[in-house]
Amino acid sequence: MVINMKKRALSFLLILFIFLLCAPVMLSGCETGKGNPPESSERESSAEGSVPDEELYNDKVKPIIRLDPAEREIRINIGGEYDLLRGVTGSDNLEGEITDRVQIDDGGYDPGVPGKYTVVYSLSDTAGNKARTVMKTITVVDNIVISPPPLFSGDIQGEKLNPNPPAFFGGAWYYKVVSSKDKWVGIEGIVTLPEVTLTRYNGEYDPGLDIDPAGVNLDNPSVYMGGNASGESDVGLSLSKALIDIPSQTLSKGSIAFRPFWRYITSENKDVGGYDVHGGEYAVSCNGNNCIANYHWRYTEYYYLPGDTLRIIIYIPEPNKMQLQIEVIEKSTLPSSVEIRERYGWKDPENFKSPIFQSPGHGTGINAEYKRVNAIDQVKNEGGTAIATDSVIKNAVWRETCLYREINGILYRVPMGESRRGVLAAPDKTRFTVSYDGVDKDLGGEVITIHPGYSD
Repeated sequence: MVINMKKRALSFLLILFIFLLCAPVMLSGCETGKGNPPESSERESSAEGSVPDEELYNDKVKPIIRLDPAEREIRINIGGEYDLLRGVTGSDNLEGEITDRVQIDDGGYDPGVPGKYTVVYSLSDTAGNKARTVMKTITVVDNIVISPPPLFSGDIQGEKLNPNPPAFFGGAWYYKVVSSKDKWVGIEGIVTLPEVTLTRYNGEYDPGLDIDPAGVNLDNPSVYMGGNASGESDVGLSLSKALIDIPSQTLSKGSIAFRPFWRYITSENKDVGGYDVHGGEYAVSCNGNNCIANYHWRYTEYYYLPGDTLRIIIYIPEPNKMQLQIEVIEKSTLPSSVEIRERYGWKDPENFKSPIFQSPGHGTGINAEYKRVNAIDQVKNEGGTAIATDSVIKNAVWRETCLYREINGILYRVPMGESRRGVLAAPDKTRFTVSYDGVDKDLGGEVITIHPGYSD
């Protein structure tokens, strides 16, 4: 009994000794997980800034700048907003995400000044290692069109009225309205683009579709204007190939969207060259003095579809020069147009301004003639006999058409009413239906349907 009590006393003294020995350490946090972390834990938390200075300053690995491919080439309209860091990230092997240290050389970027800007991004880590620089291109587009001049409704002294119908030229089905050759200095029209049904193709096509993107069409609708001083020019929209797969930049086989074109006759300043010559924007080819230009198909914001309402303008910015301008008044709500934009991921339509191109005689003070045209052009048939077709161009709605003229030093738009136009429906006027439903004839309004395959 005495022995057991002695053993218990010794055990108690041993436990007390161990407690007194460890208590200071326990109170200072020596419990597992509460003391100073091991060196491996310090390295694991390097992204949070706990890498030793010695390791940071002796780092030999370069940081990395990444740029989203979709942000490499950017287009914004003049005056638009764009964050220069959009799509840009910076990272380092030891310091983690360091985008806030990316340096930007903006190349003089100014969203209020049209032009092409190259923005350069650079980045260094704590050790001074420099990332490979990355660049993006930002194009500021001038898409501000001329404001409509005031409307002139009175008589014009010395004006040449009641022009003759234009001369016939074969190879297409077309409805052409021309002015007199007078002191006109431009033209504009507000038009809702027509619905299109194509039935003439080279090879097989799907007859259940109004337009088959996989078929090669031989009828080609167009809606355009033009001027003739000492040389003739045509500017406007022609049904053309368009992107059906944006990531792969795959074009349709046939024409499925109205896209801008400009054709001009000149012996100088022809501006000939492909897309590469014109910064990827447009291409010009010439057959002798007859030149034609098309804007690049990659810009889906310049795809216009049936039901879109546009203001199309021929503008004379300086002597012997011309420019096509297009203002989007209203985007189409036609189910077919809404569906095709969504299906292919095309952008909503935007205003367009062509480059300024040569157009001899315009703006020099000599008399000029202006026109507007709705047509079914036919492939490889220019100057020939129009080919019979069941294709239909339905309801091109010209809400108004006005000529430009300076009167007492002020630029006005003058309605292209009945006394100011000559009209040709060719080659057979019975194949056209013209009405004035919902438009003002005195303001140059008309509704035009081309149906070569039947009379109405």
